[in-house]
Amino acid sequence: MLVITPLEGRVAVVTGSNKGIGYFIALQLGLSGLFQHICLACRDLQRTIEAVESLKQQLPPEVQVSSAPLLLGDIASHQTLAQTLQERYGKIDVLVNNAAMAYKQADPTPFREQCSPTLNVNFRGSCDLTEQLLPLLRKGTDARIVNVASMSGRLGQVSSERQAQFAADDLTMEQLHALMDEFEHDVLAGHHREKGWSNSNYGMSKLAVIAATKVWARQEPSIKVNCCCPGYCKTDMTSQKGLRDPADGAKNAVLPATMEHPPTGEFFADYKVASW
Repeated sequence: MLVITPLEGRVAVVTGSNKGIGYFIALQLGLSGLFQHICLACRDLQRTIEAVESLKQQLPPEVQVSSAPLLLGDIASHQTLAQTLQERYGKIDVLVNNAAMAYKQADPTPFREQCSPTLNVNFRGSCDLTEQLLPLLRKGTDARIVNVASMSGRLGQVSSERQAQFAADDLTMEQLHALMDEFEHDVLAGHHREKGWSNSNYGMSKLAVIAATKVWARQEPSIKVNCCCPGYCKTDMTSQKGLRDPADGAKNAVLPATMEHPPTGEFFADYKVASW
């Protein structure tokens, strides 16, 4: 049986990092001096190759930049990535879950048909990927997870009864998944508003990501698990209409990934812990 010894030097894995906010998260982690290996886990192969070459030109030669394919929301792809990272590094020190999707306002897809794809990528995909990578994170040095969420995931978008469910101190991952399944069911049935849910599939997916952050923070005491809002940035997701440069937005993810003695289970915005 092959035994892989974790390599020396800290490893950061950033999903969805071949452009936009994720690219600058990877760049800033590489420039921090805290990592010797940066791995871009992305869907678009050609764009990722270009991003790796761009980062190599900007980072010190001692920082090794590589990539691995990832189709977020595809369980087989998650498993393949976990195996690749195990064979390549034997551990992960920091995981930044940045990859996500959002339908644009002008998209003609009906609201009810947008629900499952949004949840499958942003929430269920991120959760499954993280669970697949937890064994490698438990081997990390000062291991951390940073989930890129959004102010769209604010707790106030749902009824007070729903708020209590998502914010419960004893919420489990199974209960969280059941809540999101219930939301999806109610959207498909056309009565989600009557049941206390938000009218935003994207907002609900990010609310669930924030809730998952708090669950993992309780369940994984050896790992600092936080989330952040990068702000409304000029990216492809916002059709370049954002008010903030993506390099600036990336700082909200880099801070909990690099700061000394970070908290756990917190939400970072504007370079500090913010309220949910």
